[in-house]
Amino acid sequence: MATLIIASISDRSGKTALSAALASRLGTDDSPVAIGKATGTDSSSEVDSAVFASLLPGNPAISGVVTDIASNISAAANSSKIAIVEGSSNTQLNLDIANSTDGLVLLVARYGEGIVDAAKNYGSRLAGVVINGVPKYRTGDVDRTIASELTTAGTKLLGSIPDDRRMLAPKLGQVAEFLEGKFLSGIEESNQLLDNFLIGGLVLDWGPFYFSSRKNTGVIVRGDRPDVQLAAIQTDTTRALFLTKGVRPVEYVVYEAEQRGIPLVIVPGNTHDVAEQLEGLQPLVGFDHSDKLIRMIDLVSEHVDIPALEAQLAQPATR
Repeated sequence: MATLIIASISDRSGKTALSAALASRLGTDDSPVAIGKATGTDSSSEVDSAVFASLLPGNPAISGVVTDIASNISAAANSSKIAIVEGSSNTQLNLDIANSTDGLVLLVARYGEGIVDAAKNYGSRLAGVVINGVPKYRTGDVDRTIASELTTAGTKLLGSIPDDRRMLAPKLGQVAEFLEGKFLSGIEESNQLLDNFLIGGLVLDWGPFYFSSRKNTGVIVRGDRPDVQLAAIQTDTTRALFLTKGVRPVEYVVYEAEQRGIPLVIVPGNTHDVAEQLEGLQPLVGFDHSDKLIRMIDLVSEHVDIPALEAQLAQPATR
């Protein structure tokens, strides 16, 4: 069985998302990719394993400490031709997994990290590099400078995945909990993603035009501003209203929101404070939603050289 270890330079680089997307792309109905994470590689081992089980229920699960992962992969060989193991940011641990499974390493890195030097550490075990979360105006630098430096170093840039709002989106229920809010309505929509946030304050443009400027939006607005609330409710892009200062809206707003299926969440604090507080939510947002998997599969399909990776996995494993 061909084994691919997804490694990184730092934490939260996109290993789980890339692993899941590649498992979807490289597998078939008859031979799904076995996927898992070596336990003990970092504190998120159990969480990431649960994510794979939830998002990819049809894929054989593999797990175990580094010394046991090879035997667990062998046990899944009857139903799978490829195994993907999410590694960590620890180079030696990733190499230990690669050596014990006779596998290849795919290094996922963030733009701005010491990518070339990190890639050299994996020697002949390295299948290539994927750069994740590339800023909009840095793609030229990645495609020219970094790709050339990697080629000179003896490896290949297999893809660069652009920054994407969907991958950073929190769930509505997660936002409500983080803000210590209370659902007035729409709690059944807690699992939906919010890609953007807009503040319903002094809006100089026509209200519905302003609130439709972003997709899948959570609107932060004072609880005593029914005019602004109704403007936000009229758009097709508003997904929830966060009503600040702990104020319940007028009944007409509650009625209109319920008619359009837009959840209302009452939160403490003023609008400015709530907006600032949300800046602390991002480190808690993970890859734990089926819509994120769908989006990541699209990004990987468009921006990663899947055939080149498949060709390497099809080669003899001797390194």
